[in-house]
Amino acid sequence: MEIPYNSTARPDTGLYNGKVGIWLFLASEIMLFGAVFSGYVLLRVGADPGIWSMGLMNKWVGAFNTLILIASSATIVLAWVSLKLKDWAGYRKWKIATVIFASLFLIVKWSYEWPAKFTHYDITFKSDEKAVEVFSDPDFLGKDYEAKLKEVWHKRFDRDEKDWDKVDLKDKPLDGHIVGYYTKNDDGTEEHHPVGEAFGLSFWSHALAWRYDERNEGRVTGAKRDTFLKRGIVAIDFEPAHGTWPAPRHAHAGAIRYAELKGGSKHDGDDHSAHHHSLRIEKSQISRLSSYEPAHSTFFATYYTLTGLHALHVFGGILVMLYHLLPVSRRVYEADPERFTNRIEITGLFWHFVDLVWIFLFPILYLL
Repeated sequence: MEIPYNSTARPDTGLYNGKVGIWLFLASEIMLFGAVFSGYVLLRVGADPGIWSMGLMNKWVGAFNTLILIASSATIVLAWVSLKLKDWAGYRKWKIATVIFASLFLIVKWSYEWPAKFTHYDITFKSDEKAVEVFSDPDFLGKDYEAKLKEVWHKRFDRDEKDWDKVDLKDKPLDGHIVGYYTKNDDGTEEHHPVGEAFGLSFWSHALAWRYDERNEGRVTGAKRDTFLKRGIVAIDFEPAHGTWPAPRHAHAGAIRYAELKGGSKHDGDDHSAHHHSLRIEKSQISRLSSYEPAHSTFFATYYTLTGLHALHVFGGILVMLYHLLPVSRRVYEADPERFTNRIEITGLFWHFVDLVWIFLFPILYLL
């Protein structure tokens, strides 16, 4: 028995079965994303001053991915138009272009943007006095550290003068990269380790690997994931992030140095000193160290939830579009061109929805 209205429109709705199904599916998707968007808005509105780190997002990366998805929306329409014109070669060309754009979006997200955050760290301090020891380092911010720190604060957070005094200095985070660490030998001497030695693999020796929280001292729960406690780390070499900390010498954005550091925390004579400057920060000074992983803060927990859910939809769309490029799809097209063309149309509706979600995600996560 043939199911009616697979290729032709129903007289009551004016839609064929597939289009009715996709609109019902998209209605459920609107409820899903509407819930997570609402959760984001409520969490942000209720957030205390100085904890919603909008300044940590790279708006140019977000804008690039936005242009990629807009281009993919155009190419999938052109693929559908080609089928309407009975041009199978044109359809394949534009469909492949759509898959390439979608894949490029995921490559930027999963191989560049997320790893860059997993290798970027925040440090908060145990007391205002400990923070002053670091911020007033003459090779870092110096004696006028408070004015420079305030400049960074407004860039990273709400840019609101009145919020400055609501957060203690110790809770104003220092961000950057870990380039080395120190352990203490049994004889009391210290041993320095470049970060590349940590786990043997250059990326995973950084990503999600370095954690410390003073609340884990003496505890079993949580301490198992605490790198400082597990490895007996007594201090780290830390490079403040370029573009965030207004020091004359600091790390390039996203760059991680693996070469062994010479002479401890001051590097005036080595080949790297012209471009890199690291600070030695004692464990006794640190309250908490965390990469920009989901556990870092409410902001990053919601960021990964929203972008991860969206990326899974992009990945699912790629799989469907790849199926439509297989030989079996050509056979379906030859048997019933109108029905296959309708499949591409409803795939395009899903893809436009995925792109529209990102159009909302980009401004609220990167700009506002």
